[in-house]
Amino acid sequence: MEKIYYHNKKSLENKIKTIKNQGLDKLHVVSDFDRTITRATKNGEKIPSGIALIRQGGYLSADYPERAFALFDKYHPIEINENLDYEYRYKMMTKWWEEHEKLLIESKMHKGVIDDIIEKNPKLFRDGSDKFFNFLHEKQIPLLIFSAGIGNLIKDYLKEKDKLTNNIHIIANTFVFNSEGYATGYEAKIIHTLNKSETKIENPKYQEMIAKRNNVILLGDSLGDLGMVNDLDVNCIIKIGFLNKEIESKLELYKSKFDVVIANDGSMNYVNKLLEDLSK
Repeated sequence: MEKIYYHNKKSLENKIKTIKNQGLDKLHVVSDFDRTITRATKNGEKIPSGIALIRQGGYLSADYPERAFALFDKYHPIEINENLDYEYRYKMMTKWWEEHEKLLIESKMHKGVIDDIIEKNPKLFRDGSDKFFNFLHEKQIPLLIFSAGIGNLIKDYLKEKDKLTNNIHIIANTFVFNSEGYATGYEAKIIHTLNKSETKIENPKYQEMIAKRNNVILLGDSLGDLGMVNDLDVNCIIKIGFLNKEIESKLELYKSKFDVVIANDGSMNYVNKLLEDLSK
């Protein structure tokens, strides 16, 4: 069962009051995707990421899984070890993603892989996500989805739910495919878990959408997600963190960084109630 924790209730109440008084037309939402808008587990088992599904699915060259697993085994322990020097971790994450991008191209990553994953692996969105998407669309509140995941999958999963609406902008690792359907690389700078704070939002349409909306609700499941707003002009921000695992060891750290912590792979109910309260 989900549990809700707070950093400082009085401070949170003041932020809510500020955003409410200034109105929804001054608000936008910035969110991670995997394990934030979507669930982290199913029946107690971790839900695979898009990259994991590619790796496990037998889609690419025969040696791809072994080489991809070798990269994962080498770099993932560095990614999650917050006791290591940050600059070292950053460098290693960049190296991992660059090496994996080259490996995917060499292994003949194809658009058909995306289509097959969508068909065979329905994405489990958090309970209450439909209400979340519908509210933001109805009120025309911009939603920036900022992810180190595969942008093609994010777009197609949202299309499948009929939620890829005109208020949504996605920054993620999106494949460019050639005329034969094979990947030639990502369409922009590689995004990984530690560099979201440096990724510039260069889309003119989205910049125009948020030009006068400097109150923000941020949603994420990792400390790296806190950097998603570093490139934005922010007046008041409410930071909501989903703590999906290692609750006991990470709770105090998350409470020190996020205004609200939703533990145990919880729902979007708190977020939806907050949005409703802000609209009254």
